[in-house]
Amino acid sequence: MKSILSLLLILITFQSFSQQNISLKGIVRSEDGKPLAGASVQYFYPNSKDTIRTTTNEKGNYFFSNVKAGKLGMLVTFIGYRPSLSMYDYGNASGVQEVYPIVMSPGINTLENITLESSKVQIKEDTVSYKIDSTMYRANDKVEDVLKQLPGVSVDKNGTVTAQGKEVTKVKVNGKEFFGGDVTTATRQLNADMVDKVQIIDDYGDQSAFTGIKDGDPSKTLNIELKKDRNKGFFGNGSVGAGTEGRYSAAVSGNYFNNSRQFSVIGNLNNINSSSFNFGSNGMMAGMARSMGIGRGGAGVGSYFGGGSDGLSVTKSIGLNYREEINPKVSVYGSYSFSHKNTDILRTSSQQNIFSNSNTNLQNSAENSLADNHRISLNMEYKIDPANYIKITPNISYRNNDGLYGANYIFYNDANAKINDGLTTTNSNSKSPNLSGSILYNHRFSKKGRTLSMNLNGGASANDGNDDYRNNTTYYFPNGSTRDTVLSQYIDQQNKNNNYRLNGSYIEPLNKKQSLEFNYAYSRQFISNDKETFNADPLVGTKKYIDSLSNIYDNEYTTNRFGVNFRTTEKKYNYSLGLAVQPATISSTSVTAKNNFTQHLVNYYPVVRFAYNFSRSRSFNVNYNGNSNQPSYSQLQPVYDYSNPQYITVGNPGLKPEFTNTFSMRYNNFDFVTGDVFFGNLSASFTQDKIVTNSISRGPGVQENRYLNSDGYFTLNAFYNISKPYQGRKYVFNLGGNIAYFNNIGFSNNLKNTGRNYVVGQRLAVDVKLKKWLETSGGVNVSYNKSDYSLLKQFNSNTVAWTFSHNSRVFLPKDFILTYDLDKTINTGYAQSVNANPFIINASLEKQVIKKPNLSLKLQAFDLLDENTNLGRTVTGNYITDTRTNKLGRYVLLTAIIRLSKFQGQAPQQGMRMRMGGDGAPPPPPSF
Repeated sequence: MKSILSLLLILITFQSFSQQNISLKGIVRSEDGKPLAGASVQYFYPNSKDTIRTTTNEKGNYFFSNVKAGKLGMLVTFIGYRPSLSMYDYGNASGVQEVYPIVMSPGINTLENITLESSKVQIKEDTVSYKIDSTMYRANDKVEDVLKQLPGVSVDKNGTVTAQGKEVTKVKVNGKEFFGGDVTTATRQLNADMVDKVQIIDDYGDQSAFTGIKDGDPSKTLNIELKKDRNKGFFGNGSVGAGTEGRYSAAVSGNYFNNSRQFSVIGNLNNINSSSFNFGSNGMMAGMARSMGIGRGGAGVGSYFGGGSDGLSVTKSIGLNYREEINPKVSVYGSYSFSHKNTDILRTSSQQNIFSNSNTNLQNSAENSLADNHRISLNMEYKIDPANYIKITPNISYRNNDGLYGANYIFYNDANAKINDGLTTTNSNSKSPNLSGSILYNHRFSKKGRTLSMNLNGGASANDGNDDYRNNTTYYFPNGSTRDTVLSQYIDQQNKNNNYRLNGSYIEPLNKKQSLEFNYAYSRQFISNDKETFNADPLVGTKKYIDSLSNIYDNEYTTNRFGVNFRTTEKKYNYSLGLAVQPATISSTSVTAKNNFTQHLVNYYPVVRFAYNFSRSRSFNVNYNGNSNQPSYSQLQPVYDYSNPQYITVGNPGLKPEFTNTFSMRYNNFDFVTGDVFFGNLSASFTQDKIVTNSISRGPGVQENRYLNSDGYFTLNAFYNISKPYQGRKYVFNLGGNIAYFNNIGFSNNLKNTGRNYVVGQRLAVDVKLKKWLETSGGVNVSYNKSDYSLLKQFNSNTVAWTFSHNSRVFLPKDFILTYDLDKTINTGYAQSVNANPFIINASLEKQVIKKPNLSLKLQAFDLLDENTNLGRTVTGNYITDTRTNKLGRYVLLTAIIRLSKFQGQAPQQGMRMRMGGDGAPPPPPSF
């Protein structure tokens, strides 16, 4: 009996030693390569209740030791993703076993999406960060398509991006400028599946980023962070299309990314109003319109609708972008962009000129602009050592513009009687070279927190042009008589603008949390304008110089600014309090008239900034700052401009710079549990010595515009956006709006006239993703524009615009994709001559015909009802202008598109993974 017991004990002991223990390690990540920290990893033995559990670390890694060798099942769960179940056989394994990476797929129910939503938006002070995952885009989508889904962000049909109520003016890729910061180029060039994160930043400039002192009005910057596995490889597109109405389009792009080395080239040729680059507005053509008295600027712009740019354009463009990290200390990046654009615009306008014997100007105009634009931007960064850094940024641009402008007009008085009509034409040419740049030097002292920053920037620009004006006017008098006038002038102007500015900032830490910043800035701006006016005889081609309408004019503006700021930084909040004083001198000289004007001014700039970060998803900040605005040379030059007999202008050399005080408050919140997003902004600005216009009647249908300084101008703005998802983002409701009030100031026949302009916009939209094959959205937008005047109440008016929109993408069998968008706008309150209520219908059908390479055919139909137009209202203290402008109308286009991409180091795209240990043969799928 003892022998049997001894034998059993030996067998049990042998069995215990023969069953070895092993160790297991692996990684859990999402489909887009993101490590999933905090994922639950559970190993279990089939037909046994024994389990072992752990969670992944911040890098998505997990590790098990002393695991019994044998058949194992592994269950991985992470809130927001589908569970992953795998089976392994480690019966013959020993030592440390590395498990194949587990790649999780996004979840489909509400519970699963809680963490997915919570990781998507992070809010901290001046930055809102959006995490981009594979649920937010489809194959072949661009960054622009992703931006349209982000709460608080909108993209119009021109590609203009607006975030939290303010236009985004610059773009970066991985923190560096891409194609000179051209927003539309980047958002339409980069593929959505390359993006890991999108950041919207309130950008105060490179110097502010170093010092932490944020002064002035920030610009909105978009930073696109790429996935690590999509930052090394090649991608590009090519397309060619032809259609009805003679429409055609051809485009090509190629991009090679190798981490810090990047090279991109894009080209475009089309007549469908598609532009690869944004070179800004056409200043020459806008100047023509201003000379005709048609207002383009000013506060209180009403609703606009339609798609694409105004008019009809033929565009040829090419661009190059390069980035290279020469060594760990030196990096260079820059771009070259060129565009040749021929644009035809038809415009109908109705302008009410506001003064005691006011009139209405009805005008039909045609414009043609032929513009060549070149732009070179370069950035060179040198990290000398950990304490010293230099950045040099030269920029060169050149524009050559030829334009032809023609308009017929009719002026009516208050009794609706015609007082004059006529025809005007302008033939213009301008050349505008521009050279600018900056040198930034940052130094950190050995004492922690002590820094010195110096920034020198400057520029030299010119605008040399000539304008050949001709005006034929017939005046109608109450007694029935008429008088015809003919004006023919040739104006040659050479305008030069040289400026430079030096900013210095020194920070002295008082303790670990508080510091003092001392800053100094010196700036000088010199403007010279040589204007020669001639009476021209178009029949014989002679020109006679007019001394009274010509002038050589110089203006110099010099400032010295001294400031100090006290800054406190706590874990949850920080604030800055400061004060700056700026003595300034303005000197104006009219060489021709032999007049000199000199002014000495002193401005004070208080700085108040407070930011409270409740958490990574909720922040509140308050900001106050002041800034000045120098009058333009055309506002200063004391010379009459009679080139348009109906709108005579003369400058005022005694003008002071405007000084604007701005107060803003912002609250952003993202709810981790519900996924709700709220953005809210409030701002107010008050301008001292606002430069306004004094309109003086000079007879029937003729007014003279002078400039003067006046107080009383202020603006109030509010913006909000609420985004609320339901049922795991199957439904996302967006409610947003803006409210703006402009207290415009104008003068009519030397009497002050306050124009109160209210602009209210509200929008409700819902995005729906019911099935994998359907994405659809619908929305309604209402815009209300009300204006009233203290002096002439008969001009009080209001407009209302309702826009109903609906768009869908339907993913059909056989790789067909159907897309359509509908926009119906109903306008009331606009001038009868310009009013329109268009219904815009666009649709496309795309079919992938070859998978490798990715070749598709796309049939697009634009503006099926041929009603595309652009309608808007501009309100100032001196006029109300309603404008209707033509846009590209109905056509059908068939396009062949090829898309190529090859990246190194891509994460395998997989859902559930079945794998065996030992020999690696997968078992049959388990039953659930």
